[in-house]
Amino acid sequence: MLTTKNYFTEIKDVDWATMPEALSKGHNLVVGASQGNWSAYNSNENIKRVVDAYFAKLGDYLKKNAPAKTSKALPEKAVKTAPKQAPRLNYKGLKVEIRPLSATSSKFIIWDLKTGQKFANEKFDSIEEAKHFVDANEMVLVKAAKPAPEEDEDENEATPIERIDTDVQFIKRYASMHGKVKTQAQVLNLLTGLQKAILERKIRKDSPYAKEVNLMQEQLIKAYEKMGEMAEIKIDAKNLKRYLEIAGSQENMLSITLLKAYVSLNGKKGMKEKAEKLIERMTKAVQKGKIQKSDKYAKRLNDAFEALKNFVAGNADTLKISRAELNGLTGIVGDDLFAQKKSLNGFDDDHDDENSIVVPSKELLEMEFETIGLKGKYKDLIGDPSVGFSAMVYGLPKSGKSTLCLDFAKHLAEHHGKVLYCAVEEGFGYTLKEKIVRLNASHPNLYITDRIPADLSPYQFVFIDSVSKAGMDVSDLEELRKQYPGVSFIFIYHTTKEGRFKGVNTHAHEVDVIVEVGKGEAKATGRFNAGGQLKI
Repeated sequence: MLTTKNYFTEIKDVDWATMPEALSKGHNLVVGASQGNWSAYNSNENIKRVVDAYFAKLGDYLKKNAPAKTSKALPEKAVKTAPKQAPRLNYKGLKVEIRPLSATSSKFIIWDLKTGQKFANEKFDSIEEAKHFVDANEMVLVKAAKPAPEEDEDENEATPIERIDTDVQFIKRYASMHGKVKTQAQVLNLLTGLQKAILERKIRKDSPYAKEVNLMQEQLIKAYEKMGEMAEIKIDAKNLKRYLEIAGSQENMLSITLLKAYVSLNGKKGMKEKAEKLIERMTKAVQKGKIQKSDKYAKRLNDAFEALKNFVAGNADTLKISRAELNGLTGIVGDDLFAQKKSLNGFDDDHDDENSIVVPSKELLEMEFETIGLKGKYKDLIGDPSVGFSAMVYGLPKSGKSTLCLDFAKHLAEHHGKVLYCAVEEGFGYTLKEKIVRLNASHPNLYITDRIPADLSPYQFVFIDSVSKAGMDVSDLEELRKQYPGVSFIFIYHTTKEGRFKGVNTHAHEVDVIVEVGKGEAKATGRFNAGGQLKI
């Protein structure tokens, strides 16, 4: 039995990089709770309950699976516990539901009742469109969501404010979980974030929603204590109604939302497409009267609008917002724009303040960073990437992308850990089987699925073939990487005859490695190699 007295002794040989994400997140929680001689654990009953529940879950896991060691292969038992997808040549007779993508989204998804997960990550703009997909694939529709009633903008009771209150933000997140299957890690992530906000007094006892926050915390703790690896989150109808009322009571001022989007483009390459879309959003907002001249930030928004138009019309590759303009936006889109943390790739970092560090350049050169230890032909192609890297593989149809990626997946499975290959486009069929046989790609650590599972935490590497067929956009990719920071993702794309991506070109700016496949050869560029080549 794990306790505060023996925890760090018992887990000293555990390699957290190979553990399920929920347990890794739980370990991080314990590290924080143990500071100051376990002061947070001993003084806060809610934190104590969560930590004790984690101790029990980790203890059960370690009994069933030998601790993963850094220098050894994954235990056989751990391999056996990985989820498996039953091969299915078609989807005739598959029982499904049509559900809203989220509580606030206008899009819909198809829910596979057999596996309890989204079907192929498809997204639909209407219920009718989803029904057509169901009919075309001869699925059995068990239940369909009711169309949301048309809302009169004049009757919208949400109060536009400069910043949504922290308690309302958490209530929104919790309400959006209702009716969805969530992993331990997802529940724990929300719960620990809520507890941190309470401890830091960002949510106070005198909050107008203190009663609802306490109830939400209690429900999350109970769900975490009782749940297995995954569970459907169900909120009592009365409580859900109240949560949705609160969630809908505040909304960001549209002018501030647009200004934040404007600042997010600053200094990044390849943002002209996003700039054009932002110009369109600004124009529509004014035309529909959602933003008027009386708006507190109308002038600043107009200045941003003009800057965007000049950027789109000009030859510059990056949008550069002047220091004076950024200073003028201080307090609107952030407390201190120049103090905002940046990750090493230049994008905004979502970590908490206490995780932000400043080091001398000489000390940085002496640091050691964890890589996956890639060797052989694939190291020659892309270098030795860091843990949790992302890659884009693109080329014309029939150019050999899937063949290259399946072979790469086999290599990773043989030498580096568990691999999931999501054959969303090809599905379970003859051509996929032929490639696996031809490449001798069958391996105990390589798993094949025809969709993207709800939980990717058991795997170290995930291939998505293809991104367009999976219906993913840039925000989906970002969400995956945020949700699974220790998982490496390889995204596969098709191009047109002109060599352009089928989808959003800005995907290229969100990955660490880019691999172009064509004429029997793969060429790579990225952060870990200046430009490798490989014959296919």
